[in-house]
Amino acid sequence: MTARRLFVRRWRDRFREKLGVLKFTFDWTILLYLGIPGLLLGGRAYYGLWRDELPAWLTQLPYPIVPVLLLLLLYSSGGISFYIEAADVLFLRQRPRWIKGLMLRGVAASAAVQAMVLAVAIAALSPLLVRVYGMGWTAIAGLYAVAFAAKLVQMFIQQLLGVLTAGWRHLLLRSLAYSVLAAGFGAWAAWAAATDGGGPPAGLAIAVALPVLALLAGALGWLRFRLRGRFDAEVREEERQRTRLTALLLASAVERPKAPRSGGSKPWLFRRLRRLTRSRQPEARVAEALVKAFFRGSEWKIYAQMTLAGLAAVLLPPYPAVNLIVYAALLLLLLYWLGGHRRAFFERELMSILPLEKSLEYRSAAPAMTLLLLPAVIVLTAALGAKLFPPLWGLPAGAVGGVLIARWLGGFSRGIGLAIGRRPRSG
Repeated sequence: MTARRLFVRRWRDRFREKLGVLKFTFDWTILLYLGIPGLLLGGRAYYGLWRDELPAWLTQLPYPIVPVLLLLLLYSSGGISFYIEAADVLFLRQRPRWIKGLMLRGVAASAAVQAMVLAVAIAALSPLLVRVYGMGWTAIAGLYAVAFAAKLVQMFIQQLLGVLTAGWRHLLLRSLAYSVLAAGFGAWAAWAAATDGGGPPAGLAIAVALPVLALLAGALGWLRFRLRGRFDAEVREEERQRTRLTALLLASAVERPKAPRSGGSKPWLFRRLRRLTRSRQPEARVAEALVKAFFRGSEWKIYAQMTLAGLAAVLLPPYPAVNLIVYAALLLLLLYWLGGHRRAFFERELMSILPLEKSLEYRSAAPAMTLLLLPAVIVLTAALGAKLFPPLWGLPAGAVGGVLIARWLGGFSRGIGLAIGRRPRSG
């Protein structure tokens, strides 16, 4: 075992851990349905920024907006990970060369990741930089180098303050340090624009900024590697960087426990016992219970988000064929997702206790899926009608068509959904 092999093994473990968090947080089927249309639309929009006529508001953007966006990206992206662990105090502290090797490789790996993130951001801004501000590729490369050097300075500041301070002192000193760095970056951008006649920075400003930032990053890095006797703080900061992605993703995927209310919590929807269907057959009552349980829980938030995102996806594409493809993909996505919730409803322990007929799940599939699909399908179909036809009559016609399509999809789900996802009950 060498320091290089240990680093490679820990890097692989961290990568698998992050990949596991992503798999736990996102449904890959939903990402596939949303990601492919999103990549196609994004690629077409990016191509249009290079070839088509730019919007008027985009051509009127002042150049200082670019450094502001880059500065926000520098502060919001990750920091340095040294790949050290708490158990190293027993095994690796006696080998300082191994610790130093891990830290050097950690700095290189973190810098490489941030370089790729910054490269993607610069590539996204390139149409604006070239066509609006008239920058050449040499000037863009210089801007990238300055932003990357500023990112190195920010990462070492974050690492030093995380190890040396804690609590309110950490927040205060970090705010002051970030404010000074932002002020320096902004002053450099303003000076560069003034030097070059109000335009983007040229060689002189970049040539002055790069050595200063490189020396500052080198000094902060030397100071960080010289720290001794703070191994617990180093491990704490390492864990903070290690769980950064987990905290970011699970903050929106996992609900925080709430204190119970004295009078009990009331649902937002279906507070009163009102009928959703005229039929009093057992399958209609089970379908109503399923729909009310869905919208009374937290799933309605995801349902609303998917509907709003689908509304934008249907309205934004400029070509009717793309609108129809996106609309059909969204319907299949809703059908698959809501079908999974319907099957999960019948797999609950309470449903296995109730004396229900075996065919009730099949008979209640059509009304339940129709009621679940109805709001989203009406909104999406009405938006599609307003996009493809004159909105005055396309909107109401789309709403009526949405009702019919929801009823058809409800029966369609009963026909094939159970054949794919039905599971035999035990006991």
